[in-house]
Amino acid sequence: MKTKHILSLAFCALVGLTSCLDTSVADDHEAFANVSSDPQKLSQQFASSFSFENGSQHSNKIRVYNNSGYECQLNYIVGTTMLGCGTENYVDVIVPFAGQLEFTATLLCSGTFVPVTIPVVVETIDNELDPLFKALTGGSAEGRTWQWWVGRDYENGNYEYIDGSWGCVGGGGYGWSATGPNWVCYGIGDTDEWTGQTVSMDEWVKFDVDGGPNVTVHYSDGTEKKGTFTLISGTTPEKADLGWIGTMKLSIPLPHQIVDGQESYYLDLPAEFDVAMLDDEHLILIAPGGGGLHIICDDSWAISSTHWTFQIVR
Repeated sequence: MKTKHILSLAFCALVGLTSCLDTSVADDHEAFANVSSDPQKLSQQFASSFSFENGSQHSNKIRVYNNSGYECQLNYIVGTTMLGCGTENYVDVIVPFAGQLEFTATLLCSGTFVPVTIPVVVETIDNELDPLFKALTGGSAEGRTWQWWVGRDYENGNYEYIDGSWGCVGGGGYGWSATGPNWVCYGIGDTDEWTGQTVSMDEWVKFDVDGGPNVTVHYSDGTEKKGTFTLISGTTPEKADLGWIGTMKLSIPLPHQIVDGQESYYLDLPAEFDVAMLDDEHLILIAPGGGGLHIICDDSWAISSTHWTFQIVR
C-alpha cells in the first residue's frame, strides 16, 4: 500500500533555501534549461536525482541521497529534515513502517516549490522505533487493537480514578492529570445522548504500520472505517505538567466522536487529540469541546473536553 502524505510540509522553512550548485552555474543550468516552471514537469525532471539505500534486507534505517543540485526538505512520513546537495548530499532516517513507502523531497527551483516523490522499499524492521509508535502499533503490519478500558483493579496497583468508570467516551474538565480526572463517563450499555449510539465492547480502534500509519475504527453498528494517523511526541509545558505526552491526528472519527454540526469544537478532519496516556496497556485521547453542556466538571476547569479511554486487546 502506498503511503499517504500525512505530515504537512513547512514551506515557510524553505523560503530561504539556496542552490547547492557551483556558483558558476545558474538556476537555469543546462540540465533544466528547457523545462517549464510547471511544478509537475519539474518533479518528473528531478525524480531521477533522488535515490535511497537501506541494504539487501531493506532495513527501516534508510539513507536518502540528493543529487538534484538543490538543497531540499525531506518529508519521511514521521518527520521532516533538511537534505543538502553538496558533499554531504545524504541523510539517514528511521521509519516505523514496512512496505512500499513514499517520501517527498521539496526543493526551491527558480522561485517554484517542487515536490519530488521518492519511492522507498522497507522489508525489515531492525532499528529501534519511537517508543510511542511501538506502544501504539507494536511496530508491525498486524498492528495492535485497542478496546474500551473497563478494568478496575485498584488493589493490584492499577490507576485509581474518581467520579466515573473507565471503559467509554466521557465528558469532563480539560485538566486531566495522573491523580485522576473529575469527570463523568458513559458506561458499557449506556446510550450516548449526543450521538444516540449505545456504548459497546464491540467498538475498537486498530493502529498498524503496514506500509504507512493506518487506523481502522470499528463502530457499534458493525461498520468500519479506515484512515491514517499521525503521532507526535511532546506537547506544551502546561499539558506536560498534567502528564500528557503528545498529540495525535486521525483522518476518521472515533466511536462517539461528535460530528455533523452537533455541539463540538473538533468537527474538522483530521481531528487533533491530546495523548494523555500511552503505554503498552493503556491509551487515553482527549479533545477539547464536544459536550460541554451536558457534563459535570470542576469549576476551576475553564474548558470542557471529551475523553476516550482504551486498553490493549490481548
